[in-house]
Amino acid sequence: MHKNKYLLILLAILAIAFAISCAKTGRDFEVFVDAGGKIINGQNIYKPPFAQNLQYYYSPLFALLLSPLAGLPIVLSQAFWGILSCFLLYRIWILSTEYFDLPQLSSKQRVWWIAVSLVLTARFIRYDMTAVQMTIFLLWATLQSLKWFWNDKPLAGAALLAFAINIKLLPLPFVFYLLYRKKIKGAMLTCLCYVLYLYLPVLYLGWDSNNFLLAEWFTLINPLQKNWTIEAESGPSSLVAMIPVYLTDTVGVLPVKRNFINLSYNIVFIIVNAVRLIFVILTLVFLRSKPFTSTHSKLSQYWEMSYLFIAIPLLFPHQQRYAFIYAAPALIYLAWYFVFNWQAIKQKMNLFTWTGLFIVGINFTPLIGRDIVTSYVYELMLHFRVLTFAAIALIVALWLCRPEKTLNKVQSPTV
Repeated sequence: MHKNKYLLILLAILAIAFAISCAKTGRDFEVFVDAGGKIINGQNIYKPPFAQNLQYYYSPLFALLLSPLAGLPIVLSQAFWGILSCFLLYRIWILSTEYFDLPQLSSKQRVWWIAVSLVLTARFIRYDMTAVQMTIFLLWATLQSLKWFWNDKPLAGAALLAFAINIKLLPLPFVFYLLYRKKIKGAMLTCLCYVLYLYLPVLYLGWDSNNFLLAEWFTLINPLQKNWTIEAESGPSSLVAMIPVYLTDTVGVLPVKRNFINLSYNIVFIIVNAVRLIFVILTLVFLRSKPFTSTHSKLSQYWEMSYLFIAIPLLFPHQQRYAFIYAAPALIYLAWYFVFNWQAIKQKMNLFTWTGLFIVGINFTPLIGRDIVTSYVYELMLHFRVLTFAAIALIVALWLCRPEKTLNKVQSPTV
């Protein structure tokens, strides 16, 4: 018990040191705080100039909430957010473990589960933390709100989920998931809270100014814009960033040809959205039950939620590498699955499956870094959207590791 206490203290100290280090070099949170300073001065937060020359994409409410930080040294604001993100990572782990039957794991298995989960998520934790971004908060808010929904606290769940959606639209698919899982009251309350958050800034900005900013924001994030159909730069890793660069001639950071065919914009637009529709339909495959029904177990619920978390950064445009911290639930589930079933799995493994597992798995580890694979190889991986392919392969792995393969051994309590 004392050893665990000291270990947690040590980890907390290391986390705080890491957060402070990121605060000195990160830059994205400065964009958010800068928008807060602009909004209280009556400026258009969606037009230049921007801090760090980076576009502000989030809501007027989020900018208004951050406005008190505008007068502080940015390193203090970023350090605060980094420390909070570290705490939220701890909460993400605690919320996730509640879906698993922990007594069925030995002490050794628990250590391996934690270690493998940490290795597989560390790359994306680092991306989010070093950029001082919002995705860790969004992941926590989604998991926490879902817990409240399952525990019959729909108002609390709706308030938190709607707030997360107001900041960034990534958690939006979980509103439809709530409907599918018969949490109709929760879904409706989430929609009402979302509308409330849109117009809450009226109290400070006035009706006309708020409506103007909302119109500017909706125009900016409109997914039908051409710049959300073909993303040729090296940062984004969604389907919108992957598919077009192989189907039409684009200019990337590296002078290396990617496309094997040169289709028109209209055809590429159709193909991209057709593939995205396939991933939406795949949601029904993972849900594997009629609408308005509950899942058989907590484990099954976490498994199907894991698919949604992977699909979201693939479906939404302009998703940077840090957005793939949303894959954390899938990685936690798969780490548990392999640890729990290791004796049976290792007997079925061969050179082919080991190789495939290594190729996919390495993309979710810190081994993919400029200082390890070299800057040029790293840029090549971004250029050819290797992370996107790895995320798709992760979906395949998730399907192959379905929960019923373990539920015949361990029956998790129903939700």
